[in-house]
Amino acid sequence: MNSDEPDIEVGISESGGYERLARHMGQHPEQGIFRRFGALAHQTLLYYQAEIARIEVRLQIVQEQDRKSDNEHRKMYDQAWIALSESAESGISSGSDREQYDLIMKLRKLINEYYKALYYHKQTLSLRKPHRKQLEDLREWMQRPTLGRIQIYSCDWTTWQPIKDIEEDLLTFENSTMDAFTSLVTYTAVDVYHKVLGRHIHVRITILPLTYPDNRHTVTYSHHTIAKFTRALAVMLSCMLPIGAIVLLNEVKDMTNRLIVIAGVTITFSLCMNGFTMATLSEIFAATAAFSAVLVVFLGATGST
Repeated sequence: MNSDEPDIEVGISESGGYERLARHMGQHPEQGIFRRFGALAHQTLLYYQAEIARIEVRLQIVQEQDRKSDNEHRKMYDQAWIALSESAESGISSGSDREQYDLIMKLRKLINEYYKALYYHKQTLSLRKPHRKQLEDLREWMQRPTLGRIQIYSCDWTTWQPIKDIEEDLLTFENSTMDAFTSLVTYTAVDVYHKVLGRHIHVRITILPLTYPDNRHTVTYSHHTIAKFTRALAVMLSCMLPIGAIVLLNEVKDMTNRLIVIAGVTITFSLCMNGFTMATLSEIFAATAAFSAVLVVFLGATGST
């Protein structure tokens, strides 16, 4: 559980349900973890596809029948929309005459629903899976008597249980562009820090009631503060890398050793780009080339003097 400042939580004597869980997720959005229902979503798309394909085949048959019909009005369906639309008017055409129009109207509605389902499914796939530590923190909050004490009796009670297939089907609304370094600090380094030092120096929150003496204190860390810290650290590193490389090149006089330094620093720069940012492969190539070009220019200038 995370907050900008330590919160005093009131002890909970009775179990809670959706309302308490929703309030907790509202206060801590990073712990808003839900099912993706990936298999069902794909199954729905497949059913849409099958239904559209069936109507497509029937439409092709009906269109061919209309083209070969002895009725001049039906022959015009393929060339004049007005003729096709008039086939739906009562008193003008029989059921067979208006079948092509009915199929087209059904397809219009169905394809629109199908495209919407595809779009929303694509948007859902862009949401990241929750980190293992996120899920563990939420489970602990839900189970501890002095925190959430959540009890769900509906079929979705397994959503947050340690079941492998379901864990693979979870999603979170947390920033999907979080880089590897921020993720490492947020979910691993902070945990280590808390065990080694944080639990001894940070202000503890009293958890009531006192009938649970072993669970009366907790320490919270703000995701927002951690993100600001990692961003500041990454910015400092981005400034220090070129400066440090130039200082190293200035100290090394042998040309062979200078080239080795350039190679090592360039590799370090590209690895930092990969770990500290969400840059694409092409962006990493471009930035690395520009970085190495600066070092080569410096090398040429100092070499000539």
